[in-house]
Amino acid sequence: MKLLKTIINKSLFKSLLIAIISFSVLLGFNNFLPGTIMWYTSIWEYKVKNFDTYKSDFQTIADLAYREFSKGQMKSSYINVEENPDGSVNLNYKKVNSEDLIDVTMSQKERNSLGEIVKNAFHHGDMAYLSLIRVRQNEVAFEIENGHYSLVYTVNGKKPKFKNSPHNFKLKKISAHWYHARVIED
Repeated sequence: MKLLKTIINKSLFKSLLIAIISFSVLLGFNNFLPGTIMWYTSIWEYKVKNFDTYKSDFQTIADLAYREFSKGQMKSSYINVEENPDGSVNLNYKKVNSEDLIDVTMSQKERNSLGEIVKNAFHHGDMAYLSLIRVRQNEVAFEIENGHYSLVYTVNGKKPKFKNSPHNFKLKKISAHWYHARVIED
């Protein structure tokens, strides 16, 4: 009987110990998990809303930006996105060998696509509106004003390289040729 009582006490002690450890682990994991999920979702908070809805508009403007870049008239790889007081939107860049701003000539379709992108695809708070389009060899990046996010198109479909960029980026592939990119802060 004494032996049986000792075995039961040891089993009960082991079970109680396992329960306490399990509860502690679950409690710690429960406190960790929501923070992790919230952190993960917040790091992509600036990403383009409903990319599939505006994909053809982005493609139209990516093609236009890359075409302008390929002409070699740009002083840098920036095309500025300008919202006018009347609600219209245009693109311009600095001309090579001068400080003159050159307006990008756009068809009505290109104008409509740019308008849709600026008005609907990006958030507008926290300086999360589209402010420039950066064009590099093989890449077109739609960048927001606060610099934390870009929507990137690559001509060859490979991962963006961000040549000469001072930042490191975390990428998330959306579809062929298209990536979400956010700056990794040190």
